[in-house]
Amino acid sequence: MKFRGKMIDPNCIKQFIGILGCMTKLGKSCILRITTTDLYFIVRESQTISASPLIWCALDEGHFFSEFGMEGLSTVDNEIYLEFVAENVARTLSALKVSGTAKSVKIKLTKKLSSPCLTFEIDLPSGTNHSRLVVHDIPVNLVPRRLWNDYLEPEAMDPDISVHLPQLRLMKSIVERMKNLANMATVHVTSEGLLTLTVETEAVSVTSHFDNLHVEKKKEEEASVTIELKRLSNFLGHEQLNPQKVVCDVLQSKLMHLNFLSDSYTLQYFLPGINDQ
Repeated sequence: MKFRGKMIDPNCIKQFIGILGCMTKLGKSCILRITTTDLYFIVRESQTISASPLIWCALDEGHFFSEFGMEGLSTVDNEIYLEFVAENVARTLSALKVSGTAKSVKIKLTKKLSSPCLTFEIDLPSGTNHSRLVVHDIPVNLVPRRLWNDYLEPEAMDPDISVHLPQLRLMKSIVERMKNLANMATVHVTSEGLLTLTVETEAVSVTSHFDNLHVEKKKEEEASVTIELKRLSNFLGHEQLNPQKVVCDVLQSKLMHLNFLSDSYTLQYFLPGINDQ
């Protein structure tokens, strides 16, 4: 198996860093799936109050990489699945973040000391006419073919109602305050474009209202689901990814599905309802 990609556009490098950072903050381990046309980051969080949330991100290689080449497991199964520990990416992301002037970033599948690695080569300008090359090796595990089905693309859901979320920064700040009151909240959406977040304790009941939201799809007049505030807050904290829009799908009592949509990537977060046990 072989993989090599090179990024030279500063905006693409910045966006790639943001997406990778988002993935590593939302789970302890991450799967990188490489195909001839796309890269996928897949994260399954550890068991929570309800179930195991799923994060699925697809990146268009043609947008991010000026050079791209891969050879998969075989001509029939021409894909690569790699697993890496999130904390092992911290040093690399730190180097990339401080290197806003990086001339290029190369990513390769290599073998170091008999162990496969994702090797990041960051070409930085120096005070002279020369460049500095910073290299980071991230140990990875090759996922065997028999386990690939565990990471299939999620099936398209048929929500009861879909609405566009309001400004993420605003919603994040409200969720952060609610987190101080309770562990969970009920998300309620209506076909009129109203979304409410409600937390209830023995001492207090608090509801925030977001109205006049664009309704993408409606099968029912209203739908609600109870979710973990910590998980929702963690996901909303990535507004720096600058999605063109964020669609919230609600399946009554079962699921909240958030979809970051952009020309170059899609990022989906499946947050199971607490009542669905």
